[in-house]
Amino acid sequence: MPDKRWGIRLRRMDDSLRTALAVVLAAIAGGSAAGDGFRLTIGAGKFDEHCLKVEAGRTIAYRFEADGAVDFNIHHHRGKEVLYPVRRAATKSADATFQAESSDDYCLMWENKGTATVTVEGRVERR
Repeated sequence: MPDKRWGIRLRRMDDSLRTALAVVLAAIAGGSAAGDGFRLTIGAGKFDEHCLKVEAGRTIAYRFEADGAVDFNIHHHRGKEVLYPVRRAATKSADATFQAESSDDYCLMWENKGTATVTVEGRVERR
């Protein structure tokens, strides 16, 4: 059925496309054991984060590249206290691992303190 406002033709999705879309949406919603690729667009003065549950002794492998400097950290909360086992200021990349000392929700956070939007692309994997 044509949509005259946009000049496009809407079609029914075939089963293989529907299945592929379901797999992609499930990976976005729940993450995957193999790792999550990401692309973040962070406005000036803003931040974004990716949080995941990590059991004590398990490792997070992460890597990213940014087209501008960002402050990066891995943090978790213990009551009202925020603990930062990893902190890097004004960086454009990282390729490292982090081992959790305690079971908790850990957040990888990128903060753009600059005046222009920054794009960050990378991957996070629980091991």
